Amino acid sequence: MTTTNLVFACDESGAKGYADQTESYPGEVGVFAGILVPQEIESKAHPEFQAVVDKHKPSTGKLHVADLPAVQQEALRQDVYTAIRRLNLPCFWYAIHVSGLNDWYLTQKRLLEDNRQAALAAQQQPPRVKRNSPRDNPASMHEVLFEGLYAHLIAFLEERNQKEVSIEVRTDQIDTPIVKNFEVTAKRLLSDDPLLKVVKGFDTVTKQVVEGSIEIGITLPPSMQIEAVVRKLTINTVAEGDGYVLAADVLANSLNHLFKHRDKAELYEPLNHPSAIMKHPLAHHLAAFYDWGIGDLVGDRLFSHPKGRRSAIAPGPQGVQG
Repeated sequence: MTTTNLVFACDESGAKGYADQTESYPGEVGVFAGILVPQEIESKAHPEFQAVVDKHKPSTGKLHVADLPAVQQEALRQDVYTAIRRLNLPCFWYAIHVSGLNDWYLTQKRLLEDNRQAALAAQQQPPRVKRNSPRDNPASMHEVLFEGLYAHLIAFLEERNQKEVSIEVRTDQIDTPIVKNFEVTAKRLLSDDPLLKVVKGFDTVTKQVVEGSIEIGITLPPSMQIEAVVRKLTINTVAEGDGYVLAADVLANSLNHLFKHRDKAELYEPLNHPSAIMKHPLAHHLAAFYDWGIGDLVGDRLFSHPKGRRSAIAPGPQGVQG
């Protein structure tokens, strides 16, 4: 079977940091956006986006849309939008409310502590094996956003019966540990191997460190199996001046601007559904799925804003059909 090569350029905008942080203004979000370039048009797409870079790059310094004066920002956006429309490229986004991620983090932290206290209270005598208090390890907004964005990409490929693909993820310069976590997240998404959790403790009788493990697995019915196979995944943090990443930067920035300036009635509504981006100039390209089903169960449900509605989401409009 032939492997299809794809370039997936992505960038983030808006909130950063970790799940223990609260929103700095009502309805603050973080957003990751991506543009998919199929192999068959890569030779045409690459020079077109590089031409946009050459047209707008400053004589000194880096070219980022947020750093430009308003008039130049708009000119850059229009050039990027024109290229995406001309090439008919599917676009993707994933957004999360800061307060939604924080609320989920606090809920899980509270439940774990309540369970620990209940277990200690139920013991008749001090435990033989002592364990350290659980470490506080809030999730990274950056990594959670990438996970959601990559999951949408895989769902898009699955919907179009792309069986075997090689994906080159291009992104701006980010820290090496985050890149490694991106790779782990992407591979875990398509793996059906059980999750193994190893814990350590101190045996008060033998005076030795001991280990225990918990294995968590799930078996999915054939109807829920993912058939898409990623033969090769490469995450490249490209140097300054890459046309694809600049386009992703522009797209992410524009989506963050859209979410930041929502009407008061829309402020805490779901973010990962066509209804959330209908006012965006590239709405047709962003609404890339044939069928949006009941909507996003993670970002818009588990991480929904505490002040937002948690009702079911109606199927949205069709998007790019290519």
